[in-house]
Amino acid sequence: MNKQRGTFSEVSLAQDPKRQQRKPKGNKSSISGTEQEIFQVELNLQNPSVNHQGIDQIYDCQGLLPPPEKLTAEVLGIICIVLMATVLKTVVLIPFPEQSNSSLNTRTQKVRHCGHCPEEWITYSNSCYYIGKEKRTWAESLLACTSKNSSLLSIDNEEEMKFLTAILPSSWIGVFRNSSHHPWVTINGLTFKHEIKNSDNAEHNCAMLHARGLKSNQCESTVIYHCKHKL
Repeated sequence: MNKQRGTFSEVSLAQDPKRQQRKPKGNKSSISGTEQEIFQVELNLQNPSVNHQGIDQIYDCQGLLPPPEKLTAEVLGIICIVLMATVLKTVVLIPFPEQSNSSLNTRTQKVRHCGHCPEEWITYSNSCYYIGKEKRTWAESLLACTSKNSSLLSIDNEEEMKFLTAILPSSWIGVFRNSSHHPWVTINGLTFKHEIKNSDNAEHNCAMLHARGLKSNQCESTVIYHCKHKL
């Protein structure tokens, strides 16, 4: 562009030589319009890099500021990285519910195995006792305890009877008789040695435990039952 302006000025001067010889009427130190144009052309030709450098600096300064789209993409990228790191940390530090339940079940199984008696059973001496809540007949109670791999409550000695009467409500025991004329026997067929208070009713041929000791009761009566399992 500057080269074209210089060529145009030189052609104009060559076509009008009289214009070059024309002198101004005013002050001698004043510069004619043609000379000013020539001077301007020479300045432009001598300093062609000034404008280019200025323009380049403008573009360079503009290049320092990233466009809004680029800035937004960078911010979103940083946010995504932070979120991914948080999620990974949460996954590593927080166990899954299935793993937690599995650990809990394992600990529970260990506790059960360490104990000698099943859950909801109490231990005394070398025996486990199931505390029933349902009322059944003597025969039904016998079958219920058998289904629990145990026997209807039995008493082996005075100490055990005192313990049972102190913590258990009235319940059937595994002792019966065929009639009022027969002795009391255990479900194993052994003669029962402890005293049982007989009632006047001849049909009371099943024994039960109550707060004041042992007594006879009608076998068809419904009474709470307890089971016993020897270790």
